[in-house]
Amino acid sequence: EVGRLSTSIERMAARLGSLVTGQKRFLGDTAHELRSPLGRMQVALEILDTRSEESERVYVRDLKEDVQALGRLTDDLLQYARSELSDRAVTLLPVNVARAVATVVARERPADADIEVHVPTDIFVKADPALFDRALANLVRNAMNYAGRSGPIEIAGGREGHDMVITVSDTGPGVAADSIDRIFEPFYREDQARNRKTGGVGLGLAIVRSAVEACGGTVSCRNRQPHGLEVRLVFRVA
Repeated sequence: EVGRLSTSIERMAARLGSLVTGQKRFLGDTAHELRSPLGRMQVALEILDTRSEESERVYVRDLKEDVQALGRLTDDLLQYARSELSDRAVTLLPVNVARAVATVVARERPADADIEVHVPTDIFVKADPALFDRALANLVRNAMNYAGRSGPIEIAGGREGHDMVITVSDTGPGVAADSIDRIFEPFYREDQARNRKTGGVGLGLAIVRSAVEACGGTVSCRNRQPHGLEVRLVFRVA
């Protein structure tokens, strides 16, 4: 009986795994197929905007904003699905943290943003360079969306034993205490401070978690006092 129960559990786990994988693959395939028609719609709307009467352009611009939002959602879905469905073994290479942070900040920082970086220049971590870049970029964008005008965003790093700890901190509203353990779940959005109007659909931090864990690292967060959020990434030192 114990043997039959064990076999049944293994079969059930395999079926559940197959269903979850199928769901994620469906998301990725759908997002990929949506990119082409969305691109064509954006081109058509640009042409329509130049040929419309001034009184009609407000409607065209509203539609352009909706299509752009769909485009961002599609890109996020594709990134998340690719991170979750990566069947290949991730190749971990030495990544210079300071150099990677500088590249991300230069690319993601708006002209009026206040971002402070305090990262040693001589520390390398074991990571996939593309996934490391993706995780940092999503954290910087997340901080800018929710706290970009509330004060400086700080990216700091330091060695702790055999690990490198990187923190991205802001002085925004933070999140509710009961949301701390859930904000890395896909599509989870905290109702009050972090909503659709001020941010996306809840995929940014899920992508961060997938990217970091694929590199063998960990990610966590905590509320700062008196306000703000700190996200903590831990990677093995190369």
